[in-house]
Amino acid sequence: MIVASIGLSTTQPSVIAQLGSLLFDRYQVWQPRVYHDDVPVRVVDIDNESIEKIGQWPWSRLTMAKLNDRLAEAGAGVVAYDIIFSEADRTSPVNLVPLLSANPSGSFNPESLSGLIDHDELFKHSIATTNTVLGFFLLSSKTEALPKTAHSFAFGGSDPTDFLIGYYGTLPSLAAFSSSASGEGFVSFSPEGDGIVRTAPLFQRIGNRIFPALSVEALRTIQGAQSYVLRSSDGTQELGGGNGLAAARVGQFTVATDARGRFPVYFAPATLEIREKRLVSAWEILDESIPMDTWADKIAGNIVFIGTSAEGLKDLVATPVSPSYEGVGVHAEVVEQIIGEEIHGNQILNRPYWAETVELFAILISGLILILLLPRFGAGWGAAISIAMIMGIGAYSWLKFSNDLLLINPVYPILSIGLTYLVMNAINFWLTESERSEIRGAFSRYLSPTMVSKVSEDPGLLKLGGEERPMTILFLDVRSFSKISESMEPQEIVGFLNLFLTPMTDTLQNHSATIDKYIGDAIVAFWNAPLDDPDHERNACRAVLAMSQTLKDLRSRYENQTEIKWPDELAMGIGLNTGVCCVGNLGSEQRFSYSMIGDAANLASRVEGLTKQYKTESLIGNSTAEAASDFALLEADLIRVVGRQTPERIWILVGNEDMAKSDDFLKLRTEHNAFQVNYRAQNWDAANAQIKILQTMAAPFNQAGYYDIMAARIATYISEPPNDDWDGVFTATSK
Repeated sequence: MIVASIGLSTTQPSVIAQLGSLLFDRYQVWQPRVYHDDVPVRVVDIDNESIEKIGQWPWSRLTMAKLNDRLAEAGAGVVAYDIIFSEADRTSPVNLVPLLSANPSGSFNPESLSGLIDHDELFKHSIATTNTVLGFFLLSSKTEALPKTAHSFAFGGSDPTDFLIGYYGTLPSLAAFSSSASGEGFVSFSPEGDGIVRTAPLFQRIGNRIFPALSVEALRTIQGAQSYVLRSSDGTQELGGGNGLAAARVGQFTVATDARGRFPVYFAPATLEIREKRLVSAWEILDESIPMDTWADKIAGNIVFIGTSAEGLKDLVATPVSPSYEGVGVHAEVVEQIIGEEIHGNQILNRPYWAETVELFAILISGLILILLLPRFGAGWGAAISIAMIMGIGAYSWLKFSNDLLLINPVYPILSIGLTYLVMNAINFWLTESERSEIRGAFSRYLSPTMVSKVSEDPGLLKLGGEERPMTILFLDVRSFSKISESMEPQEIVGFLNLFLTPMTDTLQNHSATIDKYIGDAIVAFWNAPLDDPDHERNACRAVLAMSQTLKDLRSRYENQTEIKWPDELAMGIGLNTGVCCVGNLGSEQRFSYSMIGDAANLASRVEGLTKQYKTESLIGNSTAEAASDFALLEADLIRVVGRQTPERIWILVGNEDMAKSDDFLKLRTEHNAFQVNYRAQNWDAANAQIKILQTMAAPFNQAGYYDIMAARIATYISEPPNDDWDGVFTATSK
C-alpha cells in the first residue's frame, strides 16, 4: 500500500489531485493575500455602470482613444488592455459609407463624410503616442499572423521552450494597433478541470516562439526592459528541481514559475473595500465633468489594466476566493504579487522543489508506522495512531502555508494513512481466517510452477535458507521506459507491459529459465536452479538471441496498428553473467520467494546497465563468454563497474554458433581484435582508422553504435591522455 500511495502521489490522478487543489483554495479563503494599495497596479473597469452611461459595448474607437489619452494625461506608467481590438470600428465614418449607401431612399451623399476623422486612425495615434500594451488570445487552431515581439529572450540553463504549454495560433488586435503598441501579451488563462483559475501562465509558446502574458509584458514595458531572462531548473542550484522553466527575470524582478511557466496566483480578498482601492470605473475617467484629480492619484505612475466586469461580456472567471471575478483582475493580482513581494514580502505562493520529497517521506514513514504497530496493538489503537498522524500532517501543511506560503499537499499522505489502516486490518483478518486454505495459492504467487509441484511433494522444501551453486543470471530492462510511460495512461502502460512481458517470459521458459521476478518493466531470471542445467551458460545465450527475435516480432506486430498503444522503436537491454549464487526460499517466515542473491547477480545487473552506454542490445560477463566461446562474441571492454574494484571483461553477444562461423563475422572479429590491441596500446590514430572500417563491417550485425562510443572515448583520451601506467581498464561512473 505504501508503494501504491507513492505511485498515486507521483502520477497524481486528476480526481485525487483535485482534492489538494480544493484544500489549497480553502487555505486562501482562510488566509488571503494582504492587499497593499501602495503597490503601483490599478484596474480601469468597464463595469455595468460604465455600459449604462457610455453605451453598449463595443465602444467607438473614438471613445477608446479618449480613455487612453485621459489615462496618459493622468500620468499612467503603462496602460495594458485585457481587450482584443480585432475588428475595425463599425461606427467609423469610412465604415458607415456602405451601410448608409444601401439606404433605399438614396438621399445619402458619401462626400458628406469625407472630411471626418477615421476612429481607428485616432485610436492608433493614441496607442502610438502612449505607453500601451495590447492583449491577444491564444488559439488551439492554426493562424498565419502572430503578434509582434518588442522584446527578446535570454536563457539561463537549457532552453525551456518545449516545456511551455503550446498553442497553434492567436487572435490579435488589428495590425495597425499592434504595430503601434509598446508591447503585446496574451490574456488567455487555463482553468483547471473544475473551472477555477488557480495559476496564471506567464509564458506560452506557439511552435518554437515564446510569448509573454499581458501581466509580465506590462511589467517589462513600464521598466523599459528590452528582454526576458528565462532560467531553467538545470540553471538553478536547487537539487531535485526537475525539468523545465524555474524562474523568469522581468526587468528588476525575478518571478518563480512551475516547469510549464505557470505562476500560482495568491488572491487578495474579493471585498468591496479592496475593489474601491484597486478599481476605477471607466465612465469616471471619460466624464470630463468629474475633476481629474479625484481619480488621477490612482493612475499616476502605475500599471493600469483595462478590462471589464460587466455582465454578458464573458470576462468573468472563478477563483479560489470568488466564484465570479473579472479576468482583468487576475492580471492585476499577478503583477501586484510580483511587485509587492519586493516591497512587502510574503506575497507569493511557492511549491518548493522538495515538497514532493516531504510528501513521499510522510507516506513512507506513516505507512511503516502502521505496518509495524497495527499487528501489535490492534485496530483500536491503530485508529488512534492514524488520527494523530492525520492531524499532525494536516497541521504541518497549514503552518507551512500560513507562515511561509509554502504549498505542501497533505492529501496523499492522509489518503495513504486511511488506505493503509483499512487494508492492513483487512489483511490481518484475512490471514487469521484463511491461512491454511491459501497456502497453495501463496506458493503459486511466489514460486515457479516447477517449484510448486516439488513443494507439493515435499513441504520440507519451504524451510528458509538455500544452497550455493553456479548459475547464469539474466537482467532485462526496457529502454527509456520512463519516457514511454509518460506518453501512456496507467491502463495503457499495464496493457503494454503484459504484451511485452508475456512473450518474453515464454521465450525464457522455453530455454529452461526460471523467472525470478518482474520489477516494473524489468525481468530477472536465472538458469541451473531449481533443476540442474549443465549447459546453463549456452542456454542463457540462446535465450537472449531468441528474445531479440521476439522483440522484432513484437515490433512487426504492433508498431503499425492503432488498436493497442505501442511505443515507437521499442528497445531493450539484456545483461548475462555466470557465477556462484545462493539460491533458495529467501525472505521471512511471513513471506518468501524462490530467488537468488550473490555477487554474480549484482554484476549481471551492472552488465545490463552498460548496454545502453555501449549502444548494444546484449552484453555478457567473461565467465559466461568462456563457457559460450563458440558463439559469435566480440570483446566490448575491460571495465571496472560501479561498486566493484576488480575489472571485468565484457562481451557483445552478436549471434549463435552458426553466425560465429560465417565469413563476414570472422572478418569482423579479426578486425575488431586488432582494434582492441591498438586501443589498449594507445595507438589512437590506428584505432580511429580501424573504427571507420569497423562501423561499416558491423552495420549488418546492428553493432555500429558500439564503435561510435569507442570513437568518442578515444577522442577524450587524445585530449586527456590516460596515465602512463594505464592498463586498458575503463572505469564506469554510473550504473
